[in-house]
Amino acid sequence: MFELTKQQEMLRTMVREFADTELAPKALELDRKGEFPRDLVKKLGDQGLIGMAASKDLGAAGMGYLAGTLAIEELGRVYPSLAFLLEVSQAPIYAIEHFGTEEQKKKYLPGVIKGDKIMSIAATEATGGSVLAKPATEAVADGDEYVINGRKVYITNGGVADHCVLLAKTGEKTSTFVVGKDNPGFIVSRRQEMTGFKAVDISEISFNDCRVPKEDMIGKEGSGLGIAMTAFIVNRPAIGAIGLGIARGAFEIAVKYAKERILNGRPISTLQAIQFMLVDMETQIEAAKWLIYYPCAAMDQGSDPSTVAKHSARAKVVGAQAALDVTQQAMQILGGYGVSPEYHLPRLLNDALELFPAEGTSQVMKVIQAGEIVR
Repeated sequence: MFELTKQQEMLRTMVREFADTELAPKALELDRKGEFPRDLVKKLGDQGLIGMAASKDLGAAGMGYLAGTLAIEELGRVYPSLAFLLEVSQAPIYAIEHFGTEEQKKKYLPGVIKGDKIMSIAATEATGGSVLAKPATEAVADGDEYVINGRKVYITNGGVADHCVLLAKTGEKTSTFVVGKDNPGFIVSRRQEMTGFKAVDISEISFNDCRVPKEDMIGKEGSGLGIAMTAFIVNRPAIGAIGLGIARGAFEIAVKYAKERILNGRPISTLQAIQFMLVDMETQIEAAKWLIYYPCAAMDQGSDPSTVAKHSARAKVVGAQAALDVTQQAMQILGGYGVSPEYHLPRLLNDALELFPAEGTSQVMKVIQAGEIVR
């Protein structure tokens, strides 16, 4: 039987307490303001929660992918926006740590891991976020630099990141670069209004003759697609973990309400119809949990990301679906209160909807799974 280690259980307890004391009282207000919570990002860094799978040499906890997923799940239970911010940092950290030079690792990663710096990954374009192999954004070599022109959309942390890991076309192939917000020609075009994740900065960014030194290319020229795809494989279970956290948060709200709501002198939790709904909700949560944990545990045990691509894609899909289904059922149990903001379910539902397109739609995830099944 799969069991968490004592260290992982202690981590879960610590993050849960942080979420309940630091986030729960502020969740509605944070969403109303819609401001990027840089102070909370710093607190995550201070507690060692950013880039938990990264090496201790970089200042990270070095606790592995499952530990990072547990932290994201617990934050998602209370305030998914902060969980999403934590999840988004994983892909650029992974790309630089595993494919970058020693100079790049030392230059860019410690500040991000400490929460002093923000990083994003810029891959999605208006012509289609799922077609990473053919970006319109282009980087042309010019002496000791590359000149970048193009446009990226729906970039999480795009407007607040100090640096982004950019995917761009170099000739017939793609390459990845670290591009700083202070580089001339780096333009934050606008913050894009979204249904959920109100405290997350999701922006459109443009590159207008943006010059980047050649030493800021990650890996070799033309290796960008492989780098990006691997980083996303590693990261997708974390998106599923946000969904798992949302589902757990909604379930807890529904159970509490069902026990307290009195109808004809008895709690509605005694009604079989309500009990069956709660059973279905808990079953979906438990099923999703193990599918999400599995690829993380496998990578912690040494599995190459390429061997868990199918499981990673599945984890993302089942987490998002659990968030949507369980939250909708919780809203039914609460009746009229279910659509009241003070009961948090509308906020959780909006955040759940944001998970479906993140890092590949459910249909794209199924293409990945099907490709392995029929290969």
